[in-house]
Amino acid sequence: MNLVSSSTRTAAATGAASRTPERPFVPSLASEWIGEQAEHVRVPVEIVAITDMGHRIQRYLVRQIGTHNLLEWSSARRYGFRVGDRVKLSGRVQAHIRRDDVCITTLHECFNPLRMT
Repeated sequence: MNLVSSSTRTAAATGAASRTPERPFVPSLASEWIGEQAEHVRVPVEIVAITDMGHRIQRYLVRQIGTHNLLEWSSARRYGFRVGDRVKLSGRVQAHIRRDDVCITTLHECFNPLRMT
């Protein structure tokens, strides 16, 4: 899964012919790990992707609201979340991993995530 977007905005696309093209957003420059291993964290997140892993397990990739920090967690429980939903997530940091030069914090023991309105 490629987490890095390759889109760029130019001056013509934004309607300002006199401006120079903006630099594309590169998540690896902005993402950081959250917490330390075994630490309990509580973060508001937005669901970025949901992957069905089989055997009734779903893996959620989420982004901390207000930042570009990514987290992931797996659950056998179907919460009915959709991509774009905002959730308050509480769990323990299991690991810090790096994929495609993007920092991702893996959580476990995420019980009862609360949908934010």
